[in-house]
Amino acid sequence: MDFGALMALGAAVSWALAALVSHRPASELGSIHFNRVRMIAALVIMAALLVLTGRPLNIASDMWLPIILSGLIGVVFGDFFLFATMRRLGPRRTNILFATNAIFAALLGWLFLGEAISVYTGLAILFGFAGVVLAVVYGKRKDLLHQWEAVMPPLWLGIALGLMAAICQALGVLLIRPVMAAGADPVATTLARIFVGAVVFWATLPFDVAQRGKPLFPRGWSMVCVWLNGLFGLGVGAAMLLQALETTSVAKVTILSSTTPVLMLPFIWARTGRMPAAGAWAGAILVVMSIGFLVF
Repeated sequence: MDFGALMALGAAVSWALAALVSHRPASELGSIHFNRVRMIAALVIMAALLVLTGRPLNIASDMWLPIILSGLIGVVFGDFFLFATMRRLGPRRTNILFATNAIFAALLGWLFLGEAISVYTGLAILFGFAGVVLAVVYGKRKDLLHQWEAVMPPLWLGIALGLMAAICQALGVLLIRPVMAAGADPVATTLARIFVGAVVFWATLPFDVAQRGKPLFPRGWSMVCVWLNGLFGLGVGAAMLLQALETTSVAKVTILSSTTPVLMLPFIWARTGRMPAAGAWAGAILVVMSIGFLVF
């Protein structure tokens, strides 16, 4: 059993948990300021984890450039394009476009890192991508479909933004893979990447007209949700992803960590009390087949 693949799958589960608690604070704060606040939460959590586990914040000087670039491209630009796509196309189309990051990552890993794409890996990428697309396209109940269909024209711009988000995610993983393969600590590296993102996002605050006159931090349950999102999304999920990249190829890690939309199905069912549509389960079967190819 591939330990790295299990870590990548664990990252997808962690991101599914983060997504469940993100709607309220993201709606209340707006996507950009929500990112600012959750990065502060993630910084505190990961710094505490670093201290409690006795891990040194010891990153070699030659590793800082790829870490900074990975943080800028994967965290800052990736999140910016992702939320911009969500705003224009809604979550259904955004998830479909973002799932293409597995294909981009596999190709980039093959081109620049010389990572071979075996028959099993190729089948896993195809099954996993098809499963995510099928689950997203046909997984929404018809009585709620209108919430997923709103499109802000022009359509081509939303598609371009979604593909940019997927490419940025793939590039972020590609840049950090050699760092992790060299033995960098996943917690320390995660903390460094979050710090890069936090600096950039908070540097934009003086220019954020929508945030002027508003409190910097939410209160009550919204703040709890921000902390949980920081823990599972930017913290534990990202650390597990980097742990996976120590021993596992970019292609495998990316396709497994892209299964979040399907892994969310049982959580959504439990939370809403409404069983997802049949298409979602058909997509889930393909994703399980993909996981089987990669993990075992």
